[in-house]
Parts: sequence; structure tokens; C-alpha cells
Amino acid sequence: MQAWRKRWFVLRSGRMCGNPDVLEYYQSKNSKKPIRTIDLKECEVEMLNNQLRIKRDFHGKHLFVVKTSSRVFYLVANTEEEMNGWISNISQICRFGNLEEAGKYRNLFFIIIILR
Repeated sequence: MQAWRKRWFVLRSGRMCGNPDVLEYYQSKNSKKPIRTIDLKECEVEMLNNQLRIKRDFHGKHLFVVKTSSRVFYLVANTEEEMNGWISNISQICRFGNLEEAGKYRNLFFIIIILR
């Protein structure tokens, strides 16, 4: 299992201009180039209820998971409201719904990447 790292996330809906819907993450808010771009074409997002092998520091925190065909991304939001917003917005993109807030910068604190 890799270490938790603070990252800055951007959710982009590219549907209107023919681009893919993606979740990008950056080293920091001021970074120009994303570390990784996650294609949300076939994804699932859900609140993480069973906290298997998660650092004790994160027990009881606002954890959720984004699953793609190649990786699983574990994320921690600052508040329950922020977590619910992320889950709702990513779910709408994954299910081809409307997303009014796509393209706005949003802040998440940690990410861990686990290969399937």
C-alpha cells in the first residue's frame, strides 16, 4: 500500500466539447500540469464504509473511493458535505448526468493509489 499524499483535484466534464470526462490531480493548487488524469468513462464512486487497512489517523474521516477499470483511488475530503458533493458530482459524470460545477477547482487532501 502506498503512502497518503496531499493533492489538488479538478473535475472536468468534457462532454459539451467532445472531450472525455476526467478527474485530474495535481501536486498543489498552483501546479500547472496534472500528475495524473483519471478517465471517468467507466467508473464507480462510493462512500468508504469498511475501513480495511487504512491508517488509524483516517478512521472516522470523510473517505470515499473512485473505482476505474484499472485502479482504485481512495480519497479523503475535509467535511462530510464536501465528500457528498464530490460523490454526487462524480456520480453524475459517471452516469452521464448534468454537472453544473464541472471544471471548478475543488480541494481534497489525500490520495492513495492501489493497483488492481
